[in-house]
Amino acid sequence: SSGINAEYGGVLFMSLLVLPICYVVPAGGKLASLHDDAIDAMAQMYNDVPILIFGLMYLLSIAFYNFFGLSVTKSLTAVHRTLIDACRTILVWIIDLFIHYVITSKYGENFDMTYGFLQLGGFAMLLLGTLLYNEVIYIACIASPRPPPGSGYTEISADFEGSQPVLDGSLRFG
Repeated sequence: SSGINAEYGGVLFMSLLVLPICYVVPAGGKLASLHDDAIDAMAQMYNDVPILIFGLMYLLSIAFYNFFGLSVTKSLTAVHRTLIDACRTILVWIIDLFIHYVITSKYGENFDMTYGFLQLGGFAMLLLGTLLYNEVIYIACIASPRPPPGSGYTEISADFEGSQPVLDGSLRFG
């Protein structure tokens, strides 16, 4: 219930306050344009069916992404969700390249020979960092807060069974 209220509040805040402000504040620079022109965006979607279809596909993909993300977290762990989230970036880039080279060159992204390989390296570093942070992989030359499993070290954990809470309700204010 409170999540739905927050969504409605966010939509109202964006629709009634932020978008009108972005519409009237000039962006500056060489082009005397606006930060955001929601009216022009609606007109473009109305006049160009592929833009409307891609916009609806985007909304649908985000809805499915969130649904399946929650399902993965519920069924597996948050680590799995984090790994899937890291792979999402490269998947979007691959789909963008696919749209450009297979469907139409009007949309999508052209592979830039100057920075394309740098992007691939960045995606690899993102995935490696996620795997290291979530302790999915261990690299011997990189310090880790926990030793790798099966290394002979035992992990010491605190036993909270039978302990007393710090605040037991006897503290009163006022």
